[in-house]
Amino acid sequence: MNIQQAEEVFQKYHGHSFFSAKAGQVDKVEALYIPFWAASGSVRSKVINAQVGWDRLVTRYNKVTKQNETSWETQWKSVQTQHEFTHTYPSTIPDLQVYASYKYRRGFVNQIRSSTSILDAKTLTPADMESNDPEDQRRGLRNRGLDPFTLKPSIALKFVRTAIEEAEVRTAEQWLIEAYRCDRARILSMDFQYNGLVLAPVYMPVFVFSIQHLNRTFRTFVQAHDPTGLAGGLRFYSWQRISAATAICAIAGLTFLGSARTGLGMTSGFWLGVVAPSLLVAWSVLYYPILDYRIRDWWRQREMDGHYSEASSATWDTDWTKAYDRFEEEQRREDWNENQQYQSSYGSGSSSSGRAGPPGDPMGYYNVLGVSKDASVQEIQSAFRGLAMKWHPDRFSTPEEKAVGKKKFQEITAAYSVLRDPKKRKSYDMNGRG
Repeated sequence: MNIQQAEEVFQKYHGHSFFSAKAGQVDKVEALYIPFWAASGSVRSKVINAQVGWDRLVTRYNKVTKQNETSWETQWKSVQTQHEFTHTYPSTIPDLQVYASYKYRRGFVNQIRSSTSILDAKTLTPADMESNDPEDQRRGLRNRGLDPFTLKPSIALKFVRTAIEEAEVRTAEQWLIEAYRCDRARILSMDFQYNGLVLAPVYMPVFVFSIQHLNRTFRTFVQAHDPTGLAGGLRFYSWQRISAATAICAIAGLTFLGSARTGLGMTSGFWLGVVAPSLLVAWSVLYYPILDYRIRDWWRQREMDGHYSEASSATWDTDWTKAYDRFEEEQRREDWNENQQYQSSYGSGSSSSGRAGPPGDPMGYYNVLGVSKDASVQEIQSAFRGLAMKWHPDRFSTPEEKAVGKKKFQEITAAYSVLRDPKKRKSYDMNGRG
């Protein structure tokens, strides 16, 4: 899927109903790989005890109304059983695909999980970091960034176990209903034994659309691989249409009830029964995205704090999260002298380097990383990781390719070493030196 097709999915997602508000001006579009832990394995579940219930029509005398009234009630009974069943869960189940970062809000990213993407997964290569689509290249989306893995595997396994156990409980409830010929089942006590539950790191390609609403940035994610057009993000609604519909319904209600039943005169009925509800609804529709994001941000911070406090998977930080950072530091030490000479050659004004930057970017650092001058630290880091993976010398086989890759890697490292540091970046923006 290229950017043009992704825009069609984006517009369809934000215009799904009459009350939908078309998304405003898109500030920025990013092409990224978003990380997921894809789980697979089997579980053996045992139902120990539960409550089963039968719905019955019961007639009782109501002392208030002084009438016999009939209603549905459920008669519950506790049962004990040792029923066991085994199920295998493949990684194609969306609930077993766990977003492996904290950069974006999990609830929105979860909407783009796909079975097709897992089935078609392959080894990520440097060629995958670059789009050959002419439309993507024309729109400046040739290079695709990487959102790094920051969610620990042990935390991802907790999400997976929760999803599996919820599915097992639903299956057990259905079995109880059929076995006991009842209408409902509840309060199940179950035992779970997992076998071969493993995680695989998977990157899913997405387009991230950033739009502004009340001076706040909102993002919509469009899956770039699944042909069904998966999208996730906060939908916006037209406060004008919804408030107008509210006013029409309020007028119809007041007309039907009349002033005698409402106890309101014509003027007070208009202001209290029509204008006030319409304004309240309009304000709620207009500002609910802000409130929704604040709640999600609070929950995400709470989630991060809780995950960080767990020490059971602390070793993963060394083995996984910081593995690339260690390599980066080692590579920087090994190539330090060459990088210094490389930067000096650009500083001398030599035209043989072929890397003259535009005004405001004399060394071409922003151009090398493919980011704008107002890019955030996270965007710079994401661009660097993607390009570093693409041009790492060890990924090439022939000496000629290694030489080209090494030179390009030095350019990327030189640019990143300046733009990642706020002080160096400020100095570079002001006088062209990092």
